[in-house]
Amino acid sequence: MIVFAAPLHAQAAGCWSESSIAAAKVRDLETMLMVSALRCRLKGQDFLPQYNAFVRGSRPALIDVNDRLRGHFAGAVGQSGALNAYDRYVTAIANSYGAGVEGLDCTDMESILGAAQAAGHSIATLEALAERAQSNPALPGGRCNLVIARAP
Repeated sequence: MIVFAAPLHAQAAGCWSESSIAAAKVRDLETMLMVSALRCRLKGQDFLPQYNAFVRGSRPALIDVNDRLRGHFAGAVGQSGALNAYDRYVTAIANSYGAGVEGLDCTDMESILGAAQAAGHSIATLEALAERAQSNPALPGGRCNLVIARAP
């Protein structure tokens, strides 16, 4: 018996595929680290140079993540509104971290950044790290439903 799972195509165009969700989680993690690096620098714990090194090393994976997110928004709102929707989404993520992360301080954030640096810079590694960090970004439109089909 072979079982296939695929997104249900008749649902709303704005729903999030597994690939888009993974990209959103990585973007959420990267944005959390960026905002934290800026906030913590103001508090005297400067790990912004390490964050910048992380971004430089992860550039190909981060470009892939951003391309996937822009593709998601192109499908959700159309090509003409995709960039604005993407920008609003990323800004909302950053704003959500403006006051910090409950239960995590600057030392914790620096540790998460260190783990990201040590883990490598591939997209698979960043997706796994985002999962371990329990990244839970907003998904306007919700997850796409899966249809399970069995081959005879």
